[in-house]
Order: sequence, then structure tokens, then C-alpha cells
Amino acid sequence: NLFVFPQKEDFVDNVKDVQRYLDEALPQVGKILQSFTDVISDVTKPELEDLYLRSFEVQSITTLDIGYVVFGDDYKRGELLVNLNKEHQKYGIECGVELADNLSNVLKLINVIEDTELLEDLVQKIIAAALIKMIEGYGDDQLLARERVYIKHHKTLLDKHEYFTIYKHALFALYKALDHDFKIKIQEQPKRSGGFLSSIKQEIKLES
Repeated sequence: NLFVFPQKEDFVDNVKDVQRYLDEALPQVGKILQSFTDVISDVTKPELEDLYLRSFEVQSITTLDIGYVVFGDDYKRGELLVNLNKEHQKYGIECGVELADNLSNVLKLINVIEDTELLEDLVQKIIAAALIKMIEGYGDDQLLARERVYIKHHKTLLDKHEYFTIYKHALFALYKALDHDFKIKIQEQPKRSGGFLSSIKQEIKLES
């Protein structure tokens, strides 16, 4: 519920439900999420939508399509999408307008997958690997490099909201919660075609 577009009126209530659950079950993770919950609970709905769009879609910091984060343009992402689609269909999970590897859709599989080996691989090799890269995208050097690309090609940079990096707290809280349940093992990152900055440059090139 933390990573869907915050269009529905119950989005903030859902975030607060997650916060209450973590405060009771995993208080250390709850402390990490608290900054996100405080901001989400205080901003206006248009600001809330803007924070999501600026984080994941428009002049974005990262993307929620975790297959792309892990594999880039490599054919392995295509294989992942095919397999995830099969799993979603098997368990009757609706992906809506997002792709099968969108973080919000992939997380729906965790509580229903019966194959423990598949579940372990999904968490360790895909979700955790993607989260590490996504969180790294909020580093100062990464943010600065991304801004330079946008300014170079668009001659402008959208105004930053005061809390434009707030989603990093939600991503980090998710990582720590998964680490608690699955004991994440840091693995060698798969080779991928290009990075997120490369994809931005390519999209701009195609547009022009």
C-alpha cells in the first residue's frame, strides 16, 4: 500500500495502518518509516501525488519497475515479466495499469506464493537487489548527476518539493522488514544494460 499511486482517499489511512503494524511488530522498522508517515499525513492530496510522480515518474529519482532496476534492457527482464505474469495469474492477483514487475504488484506475491524456493529467490535476487539500487539512487551524487542530465536536455528542472526524497524512508523500511523476515544476503548484482541515468538519456534522445 505504500507504493501505489496515492489517488484513492484511503491512501493515508493505509499508510497509517502500516505504521501502526510496524510500531507493534517491528518497532525499529517503524522508526524508519515514521518520517514518511508524518509527511504523508501532513501534505495536501495534490502534493502527495506530486511527491509520488517526482519520485517514480516525472524527472524521477528511480522507478518502481524493479525488473528494470535489476536487469535494465537485458532480455532477462522480459523473462522475469513472463514468469511474474504467470504467478500473478496463478494466484488471481490483478496488476491494474502497472506491469507485473512493479514493486507494489510483486509485493502482493509474498504472502501467497507456496513455493518456498521461488519465494526466497524472488526476495533475495529481485526485490532486495532492486531496493539496494533504488535506495542508492537517493545518494547526493546520484541526485546531482540526474539533475545535470535533466537540465542539459530540458534546460530546466522542476521545482523540488521540500520533501522530494521522502520515499527513500519507505523503501528503506521495506528493505529492513524483508531483512528481518528473510535475512537478506548481499549478492553480486546482475550485469545489466545501462543504468537509470542511461535510460533517462535514451528516452530524451528518442523524444527529440
